[in-house]
Amino acid sequence: MEMILVTGATGQLGQRIVRRLFAGLSDAGAGRLAASVRDVSRACELAARGIEVRQADFDDRESLVTAFVGVERLVLISTDGPKDVRIAQHRNAIEAAQAAGVGHIYYTSFLDADAGSPSEFAQVHAATEALLADSGLDFTLLRNGLYADFLPMNFAAALETGVLRLPAGEGRVSYVSRNDLAEAIAAAVLAPRLEKKVYELTGQSTHDYWEIAAKVGRAAGTTLRYEPVSEDGYVASLESAGLRAKLARALGNMYSAVAENRFARTTNDFAALVGHPPRSIDCLVAEYFRAA
Repeated sequence: MEMILVTGATGQLGQRIVRRLFAGLSDAGAGRLAASVRDVSRACELAARGIEVRQADFDDRESLVTAFVGVERLVLISTDGPKDVRIAQHRNAIEAAQAAGVGHIYYTSFLDADAGSPSEFAQVHAATEALLADSGLDFTLLRNGLYADFLPMNFAAALETGVLRLPAGEGRVSYVSRNDLAEAIAAAVLAPRLEKKVYELTGQSTHDYWEIAAKVGRAAGTTLRYEPVSEDGYVASLESAGLRAKLARALGNMYSAVAENRFARTTNDFAALVGHPPRSIDCLVAEYFRAA
């Protein structure tokens, strides 16, 4: 009986993946589903469902080794934080998986996983994918598109001013929600066999921000327009709103990657795993912005 473990299981994506796996496993995954968390006191709900909770800290390699013992399928959810810290944490997890004898890693990567990207997030995932390639472990890369869940935050100021300002230029992007991504990732983990090593989990279609602003405006019952700005100008606006400088810059250079059309593609990988396409941008916008 193969044990599945999900790291970061109390995070936004992790908890959704755990719920999907819990629902997809016979007997609710009794004896087959585990979760690793840094603070076990935050995982009481998981434990109450019968999910085995194991303590592990990505900064403590030995705690990861202990948590991964007996695990056949490891869902490695990328961590948060500065670039160098995240890469070191991912290295710890991969080395711990080697030491613990993990059979297969399913890594939540990024659609723009490229060391040459201007995006710090992309560079983190490119480095982690390279570590996996050198590890000798079996792995599957699940490259997530941009989270639609961030659209309300992106549009918060625009709904007050009428103008969406991003350093995304004329770039096009496909959005996909965390809920949909969790469904596809769980399907990949539970699949008896996968056809590919890399799955790019995108939305149904690509749109530029003029189009997205118009859709959000219609859903919210107002008029919105998009105005491209410089990365530095955008970062300065985030910092003035209280965002930490490093995170503001990481968000800014992510949109610079969008401007280079690094997210301007769609695939059928989601449907191949799940059996149906992800929710469309119109459905997502209606969910987040429909006027009361």
